[in-house]
Amino acid sequence: MADNIDGQASSDEARLQRKHHWSIWLSRFALFLGVSVIGIAVIGAVGAGERWWGQGAGIQALVTAFFLALAVIVFAIAILFYYRKQGARIFWASISALILAAGYVGYIGLQIPKATANPLHDVSTNLTNPPRFATLEARADNLKDIPGKEDPKYRGMDALERWRAIHGELYPDLRTLHVFQPVGLAIQRAEVIARENEWEIAMADPINGRLEATDTVALQQFKDDIIVRAIPDSDGAGSLIDIRSVSRYGQSDLGVNAGRVREFSAQLLEQLGGEMMPSLTEGQAAPEE
Repeated sequence: MADNIDGQASSDEARLQRKHHWSIWLSRFALFLGVSVIGIAVIGAVGAGERWWGQGAGIQALVTAFFLALAVIVFAIAILFYYRKQGARIFWASISALILAAGYVGYIGLQIPKATANPLHDVSTNLTNPPRFATLEARADNLKDIPGKEDPKYRGMDALERWRAIHGELYPDLRTLHVFQPVGLAIQRAEVIARENEWEIAMADPINGRLEATDTVALQQFKDDIIVRAIPDSDGAGSLIDIRSVSRYGQSDLGVNAGRVREFSAQLLEQLGGEMMPSLTEGQAAPEE
């Protein structure tokens, strides 16, 4: 009888030891996966930014990290539940994995509403006659895949018409600027502001009223091209300025281009003095180049 009791005790102890052993390794593995989530995302983004691989591969890395993070969350919670009595070391390793994975999922989750709310990648203060790039080259598919094609609201519209309609709904505050300085001075000041914003200047032509530049954003180093066009106002003393910002890659820009145009417009108005033109009503002509 005593031998049976001792044998059972030894068996129970061995089982507990095996359980503790597995809890240690599984919690460590969960932590490794949690760190891998961040590593995959960062390496994918940095590699795309450094042109080790394409932007598409960088985005795919972010997506892969997202689904891995979801799996890590489930895995870490399972470890915490099943091995909840195995000690602080197992608890903190699993909690750390959970925090890393959940933090990444939360970050990506915050980007989804931005993408939904900002389906365009081309933003302009002038929809009737948007500034056209001369030195920089607009992406070949720029206005070919505008959303809303199947939406009854935009039935019968081509891509350009859908772009204008959606843009007008999303960004009614982006309008032509009327500044109280002549064209040459306006472009010179625009160039100064662009350099202060760390844009890469491709062309600045105060005589003809044009500025083209590129801004680099995010860890993945997405390139967005900007054009500023200035023409004389009706009496020639001031200028009408339009700004356009276009992403080189992707469909949605997460609101970056609209934010850039708003900020640059505010900077120009602050330094040059002026106002935004009223929204165009039917029958009004937009400023022409």
